[in-house]
Amino acid sequence: MLEKIRREGTKNKRTDKRMAFKEQLDRWSFSILFVFSVMIAILLIIMMFFNHEYHASLQNANVAAEFNNEFKNKLDLEMYYYVVGARDYQTLPQSDIVQASEIVARLQETTTDSMNQWRLQSMLNLLNRLDEVMIELSETLGYDDRMISLENNIYIITGLIETYMNDYISEELQVLANIQKVIQQRTFWVVGLSILTYFIVLYALASSAVRFTSRMVSPIKQLIHKTQQVGLGEFSSAPIHTDNVEFIELDQGVDVMSQQLEQLMLDMTEEQELLRKTEFELLQAQINPHFLYNTLDSIIWLAESEQSELVVQMVSSLGAFFRTSLSNGKDVINLETEMKQVESYLEIQKIRYNDVLEYSIELDSSLYSYQIPKLSLQPLVENALYHGIKLKRGKGKIRLSGEIEDEQIVIRVWDNGVGMSQRQLKDLSRNVNSEKRLTQLGLMNVQQRLRLYFVQGSGLSFNSVEGEWFEVQVRFPKISH
Repeated sequence: MLEKIRREGTKNKRTDKRMAFKEQLDRWSFSILFVFSVMIAILLIIMMFFNHEYHASLQNANVAAEFNNEFKNKLDLEMYYYVVGARDYQTLPQSDIVQASEIVARLQETTTDSMNQWRLQSMLNLLNRLDEVMIELSETLGYDDRMISLENNIYIITGLIETYMNDYISEELQVLANIQKVIQQRTFWVVGLSILTYFIVLYALASSAVRFTSRMVSPIKQLIHKTQQVGLGEFSSAPIHTDNVEFIELDQGVDVMSQQLEQLMLDMTEEQELLRKTEFELLQAQINPHFLYNTLDSIIWLAESEQSELVVQMVSSLGAFFRTSLSNGKDVINLETEMKQVESYLEIQKIRYNDVLEYSIELDSSLYSYQIPKLSLQPLVENALYHGIKLKRGKGKIRLSGEIEDEQIVIRVWDNGVGMSQRQLKDLSRNVNSEKRLTQLGLMNVQQRLRLYFVQGSGLSFNSVEGEWFEVQVRFPKISH
């Protein structure tokens, strides 16, 4: 039918108008698709560019975190066994130095921050020095001299390397946060420009529709309504009612555009959620149960002393602790599971420190179903033990309690350690809430993970009387599984 109309040419004036209208709509359709394709292309290019930078920084931080979790403890332990003459450690662990140097060199190739480049170069220099010190130690005669060299040289150098790597990870995390902020700003700009362009095109189409015949008014109104629904977020709607081929094609074009816009918005939402989840997992991965080596030493000592019951108790508690830490890969667990892990940790420490440590858990079972990021309370108990009780003579006590206040869960970790002055409390609160990693890494880690998961209305607060006690409060919303 259309071919027949074309052949008639000038015989039918209305046909000429229709053809002109079709050509005009074709140009408008092409312009619309071109504009939105350009906007989509720009957005994709921006996302690809920043995703590349984000991926590079994230990979650096992951590699650094994995390196930092193993290097110092592993090398210190191997050198200790070498010094004491353990049967399986008759040669220097120089392969660990080579492997560490290769990791640092790879990080240098992908790191762009100048300060982190300096840290990496400093770590390479320290690794070279560490290799020299290890060789000097192997040539040293006498057990006492070797132990002095181990403590005054090896441990200090590995500690410096660990400190540099912690600073490197912190800086890379800051780079990740900056990239995420830029992505959000650029995405907002592109989406705003897309919406502005969209309404400009819509206005032009509406102005042209005024000149069309009454036969065109109804499908135009339908198209306007349909595009307004898209602007309100309703991307699926029924086809317009018309027998005009051009309008049918235009309606199909709007459907395709709506689907693309909907998919783009979904992709952007998933991308932001992925960035947030990745940062959450990276922060959580930095909590390292470093007391494992001390616990294993205690188990060996108890076994050699033939205290089998305590060995069984400590091994059972250690297994329960790490089983809870895994939590089937879950990032968030209920409060009951978190408390079991804390109790396992305290049981281990109670055996290690014999009669020096007492603890109590005063938590109502009605709170057990509420959700909390795993490994949120154990670092607080560890902080109470190592920064409070161990620094004070006499018997140490740790008490965990919980209640509901203003529709929030409040968990308190109290100890009768050395406490803090008011000035120290202010410094602690400032450091824990700082974006820079200065001190109290465990407390900062818990604070950041709580706020990443709950966003608002959560975090840590502190109270203390110097020389008498210290208490940290954990607040988070009531969220049950």
